[in-house]
Amino acid sequence: MKQTEACQRVGHYYVLVLVQQQDNTGPLQDKLENISRQSIPLTALVVNTQTFLQWLQDGHPFACRVQQQAILLHGDPVEYDESPSSRSANTAPGDCQAAQPAALQKVSSFLAGAELFIIRKEHKMAAFMLHQCAEHALLAILKKGSGLRVNTHSIDKLLRYCSMVDHRIPHIFPRHTEQQQRLFQLLQKAYIDTRYKDDYHIHTTDLEAIRSMLRKLVEILQQ
Repeated sequence: MKQTEACQRVGHYYVLVLVQQQDNTGPLQDKLENISRQSIPLTALVVNTQTFLQWLQDGHPFACRVQQQAILLHGDPVEYDESPSSRSANTAPGDCQAAQPAALQKVSSFLAGAELFIIRKEHKMAAFMLHQCAEHALLAILKKGSGLRVNTHSIDKLLRYCSMVDHRIPHIFPRHTEQQQRLFQLLQKAYIDTRYKDDYHIHTTDLEAIRSMLRKLVEILQQ
């Protein structure tokens, strides 16, 4: 059987860090990623230990996959009661699937809104709509593929998270050339800069290029 690209080489590492900290784990995630950036391509997921144990109890698909397949790098193995309680409404795989039509409707609406603003030459609003289309599509793909819910508006982070569940995701937004990097940064910054910065500018050709990428992302969500 032909191996998928994701199985042929390691291009990125994902590290789950369990901590006692309850809230605001984002700065720790960023610190770990920044420290390793120069030597190891790394995405860190920092989760409260008790939350992770509860996920295991509830049969959360991400937690179960970690428990079964992840390699322990530091510390002691996680111990928990292996008699799963009834699945919670927030983590049940069936609920993740049931939420997909609503997510797809929202994503399609953002894409349609972007197309309307492009026609009207309201470029900042078009860029904002494209950002929202990308953000909600990636959130839905991540939830469907892993059961994870994250709270971020960063397209970069969402792309890295979603790459855990679908190896096609990184190829939708390539960043190998200056032009590709520029397009990605226009999308990444659109959430804040289109509303609060006067120097944000994006051309119709850029909007069309980003929209083409997002159509591929929506296709993956539809599947």
